Amino acid sequence: MPQASGARLSPVERKAQILAAARVLLEERELDTLSVDSIAREAGVSPGLLFHYFGSLRKLRGAIVQSVAEELLDHVAPDPALSAEEQLRNGIGAFIDQVALRPSVYLAVVRLTHSDPEMRRLHGSVRAAFVDWIMTGLTAAGAPRSPALALTVKGWQAYMEEVVTSWLDHRALSRTELVDLCERSCYQLVAAALGDADLWARVRERLGVRP
Repeated sequence: MPQASGARLSPVERKAQILAAARVLLEERELDTLSVDSIAREAGVSPGLLFHYFGSLRKLRGAIVQSVAEELLDHVAPDPALSAEEQLRNGIGAFIDQVALRPSVYLAVVRLTHSDPEMRRLHGSVRAAFVDWIMTGLTAAGAPRSPALALTVKGWQAYMEEVVTSWLDHRALSRTELVDLCERSCYQLVAAALGDADLWARVRERLGVRP
């Protein structure tokens, strides 16, 4: 439950309270339908206070998306105790789960990347983090860091995003089948980028070894 508007909170705590209230509303509403009044009511504060802390509805929605993106990155972050193979599979599964949890938020970010510089930056930061984790795992397993490999991993990330967001419409595959598809496609594309079957066999074997 949101704290009463009279509670003495620091600016950081108050902003967190407002964002938490907005996240509650996201459980049943689309991002684009969130209004200053609805968020203020949920947070137990005045609309003027929202403008004081966030400046505009657009900036408030951006802050909401930022908090969701940070949560997504926390969930997909690799566990260093696992093998690179396990990290990839877990990361794919976590990405699917987080996008499926709040599809309207992720789809809004993707839609606005062409017109909103802040959304483009945010979307790019999420992609870059995922790509960096995968590249780190591949190079640790012996894959040479090359422009071809970097481009391939970036392209696969875009492919996975498209597959997952399209899957949300019909869910013709099970979650496990979707994870399998994304994982399999990553390995096939990386093998093509390396262009050396023997090298790929060695890398693929090492990917399954825990530290």
